[in-house]
Amino acid sequence: MSPDPYSSPSRFAPVPAHQLARQLGAKLEGDPARPIISPARLGTATADQVSFLAASAADSDISSTCAGAVVVDESCLATARERMPDVVRLVVDDAPAAFLEILALFHPSPPRASCGISERACVGDELVIGEATNIHPGATIGDRVTLGDRCDVHPGAVIGNDCQLGDDVVIHPGTVIYSETTIGNRVIVHANAVIGADGFGYRFTPTDDTPGGKFIKIRHYGSVLLEDDVEIGAGTTIDRGMIDATVIGTGTKIDDQVMVGHNCHIGPHNAFASQVGIAGSTSTGAYVRFGGQVGVADHLTIGTGASVGAKAAVARSIPDGETQLGYPAGPESEQLRILIAQKRLPELLKTVKTLVKRIDQLEAEQENNPDSQQPPQIDPQAA
Repeated sequence: MSPDPYSSPSRFAPVPAHQLARQLGAKLEGDPARPIISPARLGTATADQVSFLAASAADSDISSTCAGAVVVDESCLATARERMPDVVRLVVDDAPAAFLEILALFHPSPPRASCGISERACVGDELVIGEATNIHPGATIGDRVTLGDRCDVHPGAVIGNDCQLGDDVVIHPGTVIYSETTIGNRVIVHANAVIGADGFGYRFTPTDDTPGGKFIKIRHYGSVLLEDDVEIGAGTTIDRGMIDATVIGTGTKIDDQVMVGHNCHIGPHNAFASQVGIAGSTSTGAYVRFGGQVGVADHLTIGTGASVGAKAAVARSIPDGETQLGYPAGPESEQLRILIAQKRLPELLKTVKTLVKRIDQLEAEQENNPDSQQPPQIDPQAA
């Protein structure tokens, strides 16, 4: 017998739909015995897979799906019944959240390694290490470092002297954490991030050997503080402060290849997408969001709840709760009007050319017959 073209290989034993429904606390519509071996995207799901239906789902994905089961909430239930009548429906309050539970069910996290301090790690003096903490082969730990419980320092990571790490901290391979950095609990720092390098600070001054002036490095005596539940993306750099600490607030999530300059004070629960650049001494309030490639000038204040669209260039401080777009960045409503006007530029240019041509014609007619173009004379006495 030839294999079912809609089946998918899986290392998991099939799970009947009714078991998934029980796991999610979902109402089940359809065959409770339908076997499910894995989750999948709606457009690619096959007869033995489960997906979810959201209001943003593409019409083509709904039409073409071969999913065996779909997680759906009340907002899309009518669509699922009409467009996918043969698919088992797992009806929940929040379909995306429930689907995340299914992902975790089919892809459980691997157990943590238990290597302790590897003989192939390079560890300095006066190390204080908590319970169930691992320092993997090839990691380098400086002097007077404190690691909390259940930390993982992966191969190739470097932690400098006098650093303090809380509990449940994960330092991924290739990360460099400079001296005197403080990291809170449940912090994740992804591969090749650099935390605590010197800020970009120089004085330009003439010297005896360079009368025209040269850059003299300003030493940075501050540090970096990553508060609890922060996550730092791969390749991100956070510079140390010149006098005090550069601070990343509790719960803030920073994507890959982001740059945070010296002396910045980033508030709690911010979210910065890839390639954001924040110049020195800028501060943000709570719940600030930056889209990809946003650039922020130095010494600015970004208010609580503010948002900035991708590729915007922020040159002025932003009030609380305001959304800004554009280059340079401005309030969303104003920038949208500008964008609409820009789209009309070809039409406006055509109109201007027509008007210029008409003016030229009127001026030529006036030169050829000046008397006919004289405006009527007004007697001031009569007025």
